[in-house]
Amino acid sequence: MKNTSNDYIALICQVTIALILSAGALYLLRPIMVPLVLAIMLSYTLAPLVDMLIGRFKLPIGMAITAALLITVMIIIFTGTLISTSIQTLVDKADVYESHIDQLIQNTLHWLEGKNILLSKEVIGAHLDDLPIKQTLSTVSKTLLDMVSNSFLILIFVIYLLMGKNPTAKRGPIFRKIENSIKKYIAIKSVLSVVTGLLVGFFLYILGVELAIVFGVLAFILNFIPSIGSVIATLLPLPLILLDPNSSAVVLIGAIVLPGTVQMVVGNILEPKLLGDSLELHPITVLLSLIFWGMLWGVSGMLLAAPITAVLKILFENIEITKPLADLLAGRVPEETTEEPPANLTIPTPPPSQEAQEESTINE
Repeated sequence: MKNTSNDYIALICQVTIALILSAGALYLLRPIMVPLVLAIMLSYTLAPLVDMLIGRFKLPIGMAITAALLITVMIIIFTGTLISTSIQTLVDKADVYESHIDQLIQNTLHWLEGKNILLSKEVIGAHLDDLPIKQTLSTVSKTLLDMVSNSFLILIFVIYLLMGKNPTAKRGPIFRKIENSIKKYIAIKSVLSVVTGLLVGFFLYILGVELAIVFGVLAFILNFIPSIGSVIATLLPLPLILLDPNSSAVVLIGAIVLPGTVQMVVGNILEPKLLGDSLELHPITVLLSLIFWGMLWGVSGMLLAAPITAVLKILFENIEITKPLADLLAGRVPEETTEEPPANLTIPTPPPSQEAQEESTINE
């Protein structure tokens, strides 16, 4: 019994040390691991398109990969152009927003005076200056620049991953099941995220919200974060709407109701129907994964946290020994069942050992 306890404690210590060393290695290798993980996700997304070009149009694998990458690059350039145009429009209207903010501050001061609370504009401005807006914008800008600078490395990884595919290679049933589940998750999740981003951007554009396309792209990205991402994507346009002097209560309510409805329909109806249990992650699991991957890889880790965790859950639930861990990630704790043996069950008595027989003979 003592040896069994010692072995169990040693196993826990070894697993803990391995996890700590793995986390340290992931942190040190983040300049390579982040582009590699993004490339793996992109390769699984482009794999159906490449297979269609090869199977239906009889293109060589090199031409099929080149065509798929060209389509992806064109979409990225088109989206980037729209985003830069929208941001330039916001910069051109900076004076209008600044005057509206001054008017809001004046109205607030008048309201406080009516409540016998005396404050000055300089005090409010000092508190506004203390807000970490510049640091936040700097962090987001640095993350976007890192992604752009790593785009060439991601492209190289994607080319080699797609070129290394061998459809005729024999794979075990478990590996095929895991690969098909991951492909299904990434492909369907990407399509649903694109639909969500397009609808959110379209509704905000119809309502006349500035940076509607930017908020649509952010809705596409944040849709990869279950539960939390949809809430953040719905709330993001609200500060800009409140600062816009041309906005009204109808626009504010529409900017909440319409994108919220899209997020609700996609997240609560379409995703469970198309993905089944592969997306089933407990909200606590999502929060912990955001904290863990955010500590390791920063903002990029937070964006990749939910897809990585969902893929790990798919891996765990397809391997017999790790199924309890997959249930734990989904928030399902298995209940212990105590089954009583039947009343008429007779437990056979084991035959006596050789030492017992010899001792019995000596006693006789």
